[in-house]
Amino acid sequence: MWVAHDLAELPLAVEQMESNAVPLDSNASLVEKSLNGDAGAQRGLFDSLLPYLKSAVRRYIWSEDDVQDVLQEAFIRIFSNLHQFDASKGKVQTWATKIAVNAAITFGLKASKRSEQILSLAPEIQEPAVLDQLNAEALLSRLKALPREQYDVLILHAVDGYSHDEIAGLLNISSMTSRKRLSRAKQWIASRFHVEGSEMILKKNIDHETD
Repeated sequence: MWVAHDLAELPLAVEQMESNAVPLDSNASLVEKSLNGDAGAQRGLFDSLLPYLKSAVRRYIWSEDDVQDVLQEAFIRIFSNLHQFDASKGKVQTWATKIAVNAAITFGLKASKRSEQILSLAPEIQEPAVLDQLNAEALLSRLKALPREQYDVLILHAVDGYSHDEIAGLLNISSMTSRKRLSRAKQWIASRFHVEGSEMILKKNIDHETD
């Protein structure tokens, strides 16, 4: 069930697409062995993280060629900083995903040379209340029609769990601008979709805008 008001369930929907994640113990063990120079463990860690990190990077980078470049950079950072991983603070995949997302955002900023836009506070709006059976892959595809600056904030905040202060640091904006962009993104969603039974349905009069 996804509550559009706070987008609380979007991460859960995305996690369903990534349910093949390797258990924590296996990855933690691979990290330890990799630090001891075990080439087989290094390969195993790469193979176990690749599908999950590829999915994360694709949320921000849509060209497959660029995805590969970002993944290469992400894995360079991961293996160069394995000694910084602290199992007491969370899962290997969570730690590695943060690195991959940072690499994707950095790549996107450099590629687009986007400039910060001053946004006015978005008014409070009535958003779709409850969505039960939401296809996360289809949702993410629809959301790519958002203005890119709003899309990035939405996915960073709702899917990858970044705070507005963290997003501000990543995108070189203020935390207030991050909040405004999230509000605009939610307004965009509410203006284009309505709830019909247990599904989020694209409004007919704007179908051509997001296809």
